[in-house]
Amino acid sequence: MDGFELHDLGRKLMKIGEEAIPDTAGLRRLPIGVRHILTDVFGHPGTSITEITERTGFPESHILASVATLRDVGALETAVDPDHEGRTIVRPIPRHSASDRAAAPVDELLAAAAGIGDPDQVKEMVATLEMLARRLTGRLSPEHFNVQYAGTPPWETGRPQPALVRLAESGAFRGRVLEAGCGTGEHALMAAALGLPTVGIDPASAAIDIARRKATERDLPARFVVASAFALGELGERFDTVLDIGLFHVFSDEERARYVDSLATVTSPDARLFLLCFSDRQPPGNGPRRVSQDEIRASFADGWRVDAIEASTLDNNNNPGGVLAWLATITRV
Repeated sequence: MDGFELHDLGRKLMKIGEEAIPDTAGLRRLPIGVRHILTDVFGHPGTSITEITERTGFPESHILASVATLRDVGALETAVDPDHEGRTIVRPIPRHSASDRAAAPVDELLAAAAGIGDPDQVKEMVATLEMLARRLTGRLSPEHFNVQYAGTPPWETGRPQPALVRLAESGAFRGRVLEAGCGTGEHALMAAALGLPTVGIDPASAAIDIARRKATERDLPARFVVASAFALGELGERFDTVLDIGLFHVFSDEERARYVDSLATVTSPDARLFLLCFSDRQPPGNGPRRVSQDEIRASFADGWRVDAIEASTLDNNNNPGGVLAWLATITRV
């Protein structure tokens, strides 16, 4: 594939993406230069005017005018950065109405464009594109998540998820506890407050710094480590309880397999995993992949026993009422 073919492919994929995005605010009627700014902000929520200018190469006057236009149509919001006087932060505004969430089925649009009718081939193609997109955009890189913590990421509500609070209060946590993808550590700190030896890991050093500060302020002995969920064996430790709150659903199919293998290196028979993730009952829209019960069971089919999968909710700053989720209880065998 030469440069022209790659450019043409990119244009076609962008067209498919645009067709799949709800357009109740009439964004497609805006000039392409303005839409380019919107795309950049969606990829870098909590960014500044200066950062947008550096990434896009557009003059600051164009950035300011575009942000004002997008704010007027309800696509973006701006706020003063409390940590940097005079610095303006730009964030996308999530859409909540049913019509906003009724996005066209991207898989079907891709299949039609590629002339593929076999559902298995469609799934394989979409998974490959997802993996490529993540690699090219760094969506799962530590740098991506560190940028998120320049503001308040959607998943950081400042409190443990109610579903996990109920588990903790019922005595479900036991032994040594690991929180994989701990963010700023609310669930690890909840486990530590129960007197359980607890470790939280996350690839984002910015999140780990905040978690360590919280542990000090609350005088709790939880330990927080910058580490990858794909290399848990490097911790050199074993755990009896693992908490996964909003991590599993960010992975591609291939990454799910790597993650499950990694979990196996730090758990012994009878260790339990509590997994809270986006459910396929949640309508299409912003956020990570929706996960089905069958996908959870398939991912943990070897070396694990899925004891229960319950309908639950996941609190999220972008969704005031929370999002539909699955809460799975899974035992290492």
